[in-house]
Amino acid sequence: MREEVQRISKLVADGKLSPEDAAALIDAFYESDRYDENEAKSAEPPPPPPPPSEPEGKKPNSKDPFRTIIESIEKMTKEGIESVDWGEVSKQAKQSAKKGFEQLKTGLEEISKGKVNIGWLLTHEERDITLPLTVPVGKTLKIDNAVGDIKVVGGFEVGSVTAHVTFRGATIEEARAKADTFTLVIEESDHIVEIRQPDVNGISVDLEIQLPGHANVDIKADSGDIQVVDTKGGCRLDGRSGNITLRGLDGIVEVSTSSGNISIEDSAGASVTMENKSGNIRAVRTKGNLKARTASGDITVTSSSGKVVSIETVSGNVTVDLEEAISGTLNVRTVNGNAMIGVPDGNDCRVSLSTLRGNVHSSIALEDEARAESRVTGKLGAGAGTLDVSAVTGNITLELRDSIGA
Repeated sequence: MREEVQRISKLVADGKLSPEDAAALIDAFYESDRYDENEAKSAEPPPPPPPPSEPEGKKPNSKDPFRTIIESIEKMTKEGIESVDWGEVSKQAKQSAKKGFEQLKTGLEEISKGKVNIGWLLTHEERDITLPLTVPVGKTLKIDNAVGDIKVVGGFEVGSVTAHVTFRGATIEEARAKADTFTLVIEESDHIVEIRQPDVNGISVDLEIQLPGHANVDIKADSGDIQVVDTKGGCRLDGRSGNITLRGLDGIVEVSTSSGNISIEDSAGASVTMENKSGNIRAVRTKGNLKARTASGDITVTSSSGKVVSIETVSGNVTVDLEEAISGTLNVRTVNGNAMIGVPDGNDCRVSLSTLRGNVHSSIALEDEARAESRVTGKLGAGAGTLDVSAVTGNITLELRDSIGA
C-alpha cells in the first residue's frame, strides 16, 4: 500500500475524511494498477517522442503527483475547508495516477539501460557491535530504532545489546566512513535506559537485546519486525511497518502500528490494547481487559479471558474463544466479515447478535429469546453483563467453546 493511501486512512481515523470519500480517493490512486493491466492486454505502443528540451536554468517539475494531491487534502482538512468536491479531486487523482505510471515505467526503463546509477543500493558495509546493558529495577528500557528488526528477551543474569548495522553509501569508501564513526547510544536517566542510533542517513540497525532480569519496555520504530519475549513487564510499542510478536508479558500492553501482523501470547497484565491499519491481530492465553482493532485484517482471540473485551475490524473475520464465562462486556464489531464466538457455560449477560446482510446462528438456549433471520436477542443468567456482536455484511455464530470445530 502506498504511503499516500496510509495517509488517507489516517485522515479517516482522525475524523477529517469520510470513509466514502476515502474509498473514492484510494480507488483513484490504484488507477495506475488498472492502467497497467490494460496496457498489458493491448499491443505495445510505439516509443514516445523525446521530451522537449528545457530552457537553460529551468528544471522539470519532478514532484510526485500522488504526494501533491495528499498534501493538498491534508491542508484543506487542517484549515477546516468545507464543501470540497471530492469527485473532482478523485478525477484529478486518476489523471495523476496515469501520469505517475508513465513516469515510473520510464524510470524503470532508464535503470534497466544503465542510465541511472543505483550503486548506492548495492554498496554497503556491515559491522557488529556488542555493548553491556544494565537496567536498574524500576526503570523502563526505551528503544528508538528507525530502520531494522528488534528482538528483546528478558530473564538474563547479564544484559547486553548486539547491533548488526548495515551502512550504505554511493561508494564503498563512503559506507566504510559511516561505519568507522558509528556509535550505538545507550543513555540512562532518572526513569529510563534508552538505546538509540545516531542521526545518520543510509543505515539500518538490527538489535538483539538480552535484558538483565525483567522490566517494562517502550519501543518506537518505523520499519522492521519486533519481538518482545519473557520480559515479565509492560510494553508500549509505536511502529509503522513490520510484524510484532509479544510473549510472556505481565504488565499493561499498548501496541499501535500502521502495517503488519500483531501477535501476543501468555500475557497476564491488567489490559492489552492492539491497533493497526492493515494486518491480522492474534491473542492467545491473555488475561485482563482486551481491546483489538484493525481496519483490514482478521482478529483471533484464543483461550483468553477479561472483564471487558472489545473487538473491531472493518474488513476481516473475527474468532473469539473465551475461557471464562461472561459477566462483564464482550463487544464485537465487523463491517465486512464473519464473527464466530465461543464461550464457556455459566454466563451472566444480555445477548444481542445482529447482522444487516448475513445469517445469525446461536446453539445456546437463551432466556427471553427472540429470533429473526438476521437477529437474535435474549439473556443468559440474570443478564448482568453484555454480549453484543454485530456485522454489516457477514454471518454471526455463538456456541459453547467446546463445540467449536467439533
